[in-house]
Amino acid sequence: MWETIHYMKQLEQPLYPKLSPIYNKILQLVMAIILLVMLMNFWVTSRDAQQEHIQAHAHKIATLYLAQAATSVAPYMQQSNAQLQQFVDALAQQSLVKSVHVYSVTGESIASSADAESVKDLFGISLYKKQQTKALLSVVQEIHTEQLQGYIRLSLYRSLLADDLAKNSQQQYEINRLLFLVAGVIGFLLTRGLNRFSRQGYRPPLSAARVRGSQSP
Repeated sequence: MWETIHYMKQLEQPLYPKLSPIYNKILQLVMAIILLVMLMNFWVTSRDAQQEHIQAHAHKIATLYLAQAATSVAPYMQQSNAQLQQFVDALAQQSLVKSVHVYSVTGESIASSADAESVKDLFGISLYKKQQTKALLSVVQEIHTEQLQGYIRLSLYRSLLADDLAKNSQQQYEINRLLFLVAGVIGFLLTRGLNRFSRQGYRPPLSAARVRGSQSP
């Protein structure tokens, strides 16, 4: 009988040693902080990479648009200034374009759109002028026919260059945020379940024969 009682006490022991409540809470807190740091690092890295991708895409679109403009303006470089100015004004009417500048081979401005900003104005060097490079992307390209004819500079709206990608990026951030919240809730529920299991321990069921044996004199 005493052997049976001793066996039952052994079965009542948990499969692993119980942790003290304070140590258990500290361990959970440390793990939560580590996971939070990892999630924040992933979030920031992903956001920065996405922003770099958007800016690279915007610059690529701007370069292609500029190349097309340089090809189109080349024939006007050998015509009258009035015809060149007419082309510049028409190009500036495009929703993507803020301003247009055309320069000679020596760098002298020979045509520009209405309200066109100078390079100093663009970078905020002029007095009482704010820097505009965050809102505008300025690109320059040579104008060629058989030889160098001059240069063309376009100031394009960044928001229009990368509007679609920016919207998709924002949607992706919202989805990731929702997934993080769901993962946090699941982790909280799992932690509560594991804590309850660790406090109660695991007791395997006794066989009916051993229970009857323990009750006999």
